[in-house]
This record gives sequence, C-alpha cells and structure tokens, in this order.
Amino acid sequence: MKVLIAESVAMMAIGDGVLGALFPVQHSTRWEFGPEPLRKCMRMWAEHPDLTRALSLVEVVVGIVWASRLPATPGK
Repeated sequence: MKVLIAESVAMMAIGDGVLGALFPVQHSTRWEFGPEPLRKCMRMWAEHPDLTRALSLVEVVVGIVWASRLPATPGK
C-alpha cells in the first residue's frame, strides 16, 4: 500500500509540474482561494512565471526520479 501511495504522490507531482511549466500564471491563479496567506502565496507564483516554470520542471524531474526508484510490485 505504501508503494501505491508513493506512486500516486509522484504522479500528482509530475502532473502538477507539467501544468505549472506549461501554464504558470493560469495554474497558479486557479489555486488562489482560501485564507489570505494562501492567496498571497499563489499570487506570488503567478507574478513570477519564469520562477514558477523552473521550479515546476524540477518538480517533474523529482517526481520521475521518485517513481523510478519505487519497487515494481506494491508488496515490496
């Protein structure tokens, strides 16, 4: 079960990273809701699309590396 959870997190990181890299402003502003500190944080990412794009690509790489190191079966 832990492997399945880890792979799910890796998949979410990869997907989030791809969206952030391709659409940094739109992806950030879609998540601009909730308490003011969260909205402020998401506005910061939207105001710095190049930084958002770069860190999103790092997120994709980390997700891929993480997934590649998981065992082939969930029982291991």
